[in-house]
Amino acid sequence: MSTLTSGSTILRVGAASIRLRHRTIAAILGALAVLVAISLWSAATGSTALGLDRTWAALIDQGTKGDEFILWDLRLPRLSTGLAVGACMGLSGALFQNLTRNPLGSPDILGLTQGATSGALVAIILTDATLQLTAGFAAFGALATGLVIWALTRGGDPSGYRLVLVGIGVAAILAGVNGYLLTRTTIVDAFRAVYWLTGDLSGRSWEQATVVAIVLAAGAAVVMVLSRGLDALRLGEASATGLGVHVTRTRVIALIAASVLIAGAVAVAGPLAFVALAAPHIAARLTGSTRSFTLSAIIGALIVTGADMIAVAGLGDRQLPTGVVTGVVGGVYLIWLLIAQRKKGVMS
Repeated sequence: MSTLTSGSTILRVGAASIRLRHRTIAAILGALAVLVAISLWSAATGSTALGLDRTWAALIDQGTKGDEFILWDLRLPRLSTGLAVGACMGLSGALFQNLTRNPLGSPDILGLTQGATSGALVAIILTDATLQLTAGFAAFGALATGLVIWALTRGGDPSGYRLVLVGIGVAAILAGVNGYLLTRTTIVDAFRAVYWLTGDLSGRSWEQATVVAIVLAAGAAVVMVLSRGLDALRLGEASATGLGVHVTRTRVIALIAASVLIAGAVAVAGPLAFVALAAPHIAARLTGSTRSFTLSAIIGALIVTGADMIAVAGLGDRQLPTGVVTGVVGGVYLIWLLIAQRKKGVMS
């Protein structure tokens, strides 16, 4: 059963009800359409252009062996990984910004990407640094950083500027640790480390895409379960408690879920800069709302896929790491965001 109200539709199933804002639905459908178009273009172009006709033929198992190899073994694993990584980053950023109620609340600012970097550098310096081992150490570093931040904010309200300031402090410490680790390695390992720190999707496999997709599915399930509590937290702790929300438990679970999401993404693709920061802001501007987890995930996937498409085109005949593109675009966006927030008087 559904009920139409001004600008939204309320779906009722038994005692449960879901409010669907028409503007949000339109934004989600529009973003999905753009994402599909970019994905098709990415699959059809590259160093060997297939075109849409050959891409479709290879997709339905009617193309040549060469075309099918290019599509199924090279491009689709990379594309699938980028989609899942971007969605994880966008959803993680939306969770952090919801928890902190701060426009700068993101894994980049709070230090989780630096934690993942520390883990990856330890793997590169102390082990044989296979891709799987590096990814595992990076995931551990991000999760450990999230737990440290939670422990340091446990004595008070782990939201707002408190969490942001603690995260910035932890990020600064980890940045120093990472700089020291780079000085303790060989030139060859340092080159590998710097390349990983940039972030890239080249050479990704179906196995890695599957891992990130599982992380995304788990994180999305947690967000669905916590959606009521996260909505209530936007009204303040007292109001959320009055509505029957277990505030501390909701925040801790949301923080862990956001940490796992960014850990899975960074472990596979490296620290793609600013995706988690920008995606929720773009989603909020499209919907006119301060929260849209679904659209944030879609926008995150759109940013990473679009950046990777630009990276593949590269400069001349040389491809760029995906993180170079997200870093340049994200840096410009961050400067604009800081100026906009200062004009509004949000930051002093």
